[in-house]
Amino acid sequence: MSCPAPQSTPAPSDTSRCGTGHVAAVWSAVTILAASAAIMIKYCHIPASSIGFWRVLGAAALLAPFWFRRWRHEGMPQPVSTGSALAGFFLGVHFATWCWAIQHTTIANAALFMGLQPLISPFIARAVIGERLNRGELAAVALAFCGMVWIVGGQVAVSPNDIAGTVVSFVSAILCAAYFVVSRKYRPREHILLYSTGVYLTAAAVQAVCAVCMDGRIALGGMETKLALAGLVLFPTIGGHTLAMYLLRHAKAQVMALSVPAQFVVSAMLAVPLFHEVPAWWFYPGALLISAGVVLGVWKAE
Repeated sequence: MSCPAPQSTPAPSDTSRCGTGHVAAVWSAVTILAASAAIMIKYCHIPASSIGFWRVLGAAALLAPFWFRRWRHEGMPQPVSTGSALAGFFLGVHFATWCWAIQHTTIANAALFMGLQPLISPFIARAVIGERLNRGELAAVALAFCGMVWIVGGQVAVSPNDIAGTVVSFVSAILCAAYFVVSRKYRPREHILLYSTGVYLTAAAVQAVCAVCMDGRIALGGMETKLALAGLVLFPTIGGHTLAMYLLRHAKAQVMALSVPAQFVVSAMLAVPLFHEVPAWWFYPGALLISAGVVLGVWKAE
């Protein structure tokens, strides 16, 4: 990944001069890698809170040797910066609340409210770092959101038992959007290895507390679970989230948020050959809307 670094640390509302093609390529890789999480979680037979813990702890452990080399090269600064700790807190609580929401409502309900993230990010970004959407990005957000509503709208179960999980999934979407925005603010000030490792370590600590509070322990599981966890560490976490943090130096938080509904499309497509889950007919028009939205969003991003 090589983009010309800015001559000085950019202001939080700035983007560095990185080509649209490069942004689109990295964004696509983030979307595909992150979408694999939904598939691999299917093979994990442990409580959801433990899945999140091993996922971020494993990522931190694998990055640790590279982090140490870079840390010494930069004069041994504070091991976990304020920015990475703050982003890690939001990421850890997002994982915990997302897992809880899935356990207390339908996946359709949870996915619908997580799909609101592209609309949540601009409000947080405006308050925290002063970023605004241009007209093309606004149109992209609208297209992606309409596609998400179209896909899951027919699947949403209206039941009093779903209210708590639905509300928590909406809170989880806010937390994930905050994680993207905080990373957009602090990531340009720090090398990706130092920043991402700090984020994962903090998220692991938060997840450990959540696992103990929610389940009374941190579970590991059998061989199939361990292999699935290894896949989660390598692909959606080190691959997806680390690349996302890298890209947040060159693109707005809203561009990354558009990845969320796109991941839903990719996950559903992968579920067809793996689990024989064929989407209903309304999936396909929604997938076209989402695809149009994300392409427009990346193309029009400043």
